[in-house]
Amino acid sequence: MTTADERRRIGALLQAERRRRRWSKPETARRLALHVPDQCPDRDTLISYIKRWEAGKVSISERYRFAYAAAFDMDVGELFGQAAARPPDELTAGALDPPDSDGRPADMEYAANLRETGQTLVKLDTLYGGNDVFPLALRVFRDARRKLAVGAYEPKVERDLVAAAGEIGEIAAWLAYDADRQAESRQIILEALLLSRQAGDRNMELFELTHMSMQSVYLGHPAEALRITDGLLRAQHLAPRVAAVLNIRRGRALAQLGDRNGAFDALDNARSAIADGINERDPYWTWWVTETEIAWQKGMAHAELGDWRAAVPLFYETVAGRTASRRALHNDRIHLLDALVHTASWADAEQVIGVVSGQLGEVGSSRGTNLLRRIVRRMADANAPSTVTDIALDLRERLDENPL
Repeated sequence: MTTADERRRIGALLQAERRRRRWSKPETARRLALHVPDQCPDRDTLISYIKRWEAGKVSISERYRFAYAAAFDMDVGELFGQAAARPPDELTAGALDPPDSDGRPADMEYAANLRETGQTLVKLDTLYGGNDVFPLALRVFRDARRKLAVGAYEPKVERDLVAAAGEIGEIAAWLAYDADRQAESRQIILEALLLSRQAGDRNMELFELTHMSMQSVYLGHPAEALRITDGLLRAQHLAPRVAAVLNIRRGRALAQLGDRNGAFDALDNARSAIADGINERDPYWTWWVTETEIAWQKGMAHAELGDWRAAVPLFYETVAGRTASRRALHNDRIHLLDALVHTASWADAEQVIGVVSGQLGEVGSSRGTNLLRRIVRRMADANAPSTVTDIALDLRERLDENPL
């Protein structure tokens, strides 16, 4: 099924559900607005979106899928069926049509296409990693930012366009992070944060702040991460899964500071927060917070505390449970290998490095590749069996030949 076919299928489905309830388009817009708490467009703009969605002219973004499901009192999967969980490898060649950049002022279709492009970039990331996808995301973000800077947009779409640009900026910042271009990631996330704040999009602003705390942990700046997370956790009425993300970041930062009890208390709080699944208060971007993800974060906390043996079973659990993202699974295997090398579990390490080696070239994530390079250097210098050392030397040579 092509992207256009999928848009038409969803459009017919939404129209049928609306008519079954005898709702007019203005009534549907009113009900949708109740479930779009941040930077919701005005009623006329929402009505125009509904017309385009039902006609199959543009794709519907994740936040509006959640809003529709809430308005219809249905689950997202129940409402959208296979479209809600369409795997990334079903993307068609036409799925990444960039927003119109022919010089015309940006209109509501441009903003909608901007969000559709963002969804496609995320799906490509789950398959291929950030190295190759980041330059395209950066180009899309810069184009949207330029239109906003010079006023090349229709006035009625300003708020929605600013919010959509903030979302694209967050995606570009994540891709830069995965490509291990940390300075660029920090610059982009700060620009995205400003846009989301200007749009009044508090949910996206929270996402961008969690990105900053994640990057602080990655760079070994735990005190900076705690200043971000603790300030936000003191706020009232946080959605449960937002609090879970913040507790994940907080737990990792405390582990880096050597506070074992505090670290695992925070991570246990994160697990408790997601126990009841996704509710209507949880932003759509929290979909990735799962039991598997928290197991990985606990494994990382053990590793940061120097307890590599405790990390090993958690990383095995993560590899077994990670099904939605090839890039994330590749990353998990590299961290499992790291733990096995630290514990001199050479027989297991030999099996894992064989799988990782076979995936080189399939996933482009410099964040993972740079860690793998450090691991094989240790393996080559360790007192390991010759079979392991030979594999490590061969892999190091391949990595040197292809730095990305």
